[in-house]
This record gives sequence, C-alpha cells and structure tokens, in this order.
Amino acid sequence: MIRLILLAVLFFLGYTAVKALLRPLNKKPNPAVRSRQGETMVQDPQCGAYVPVNDALSTTVAGKQHYFCSKKCRNLYRAGHK
Repeated sequence: MIRLILLAVLFFLGYTAVKALLRPLNKKPNPAVRSRQGETMVQDPQCGAYVPVNDALSTTVAGKQHYFCSKKCRNLYRAGHK
C-alpha cells in the first residue's frame, strides 16, 4: 500500500515537472495587456512601448488602426509606410 502511494506521489511530481517545463513553450502573448488600474494597453508599432489606449494617439495606416505613444513615433511610422 505504501509503495502505491509513493508511486502516485512520484508520478504526480513528474507530471508537474514536465508540465512546468513545457509551459513556456506553449505560452502565447496576451494581446489584451492591462495596466495596474485595469486599462487596456496597446503597443506602439514604431518603438514597441506599451501605452494605455486612452492616452495613445490613434491613426489609420493602410486601412489598419495603429496606436502610438507620441507624435514622433506616429510620424516616423507614417514616413516608413508610404
């Protein structure tokens, strides 16, 4: 009976270890990143910075909505996609 319990515990520990090792490989980036206040964050395609959607500058480029952290990033992105 003790052997069966030890075998079950070892199986559980092995399963947990394998699952923990594979977790980073299967993790997909979360597109809906939120700030500490719960605001939705968007990523600036030019510099990669995350900005609250309410503070971001929004522009449509090639029919797609983009959000920027500053006018400088927006203008650089527009210049590169003309």
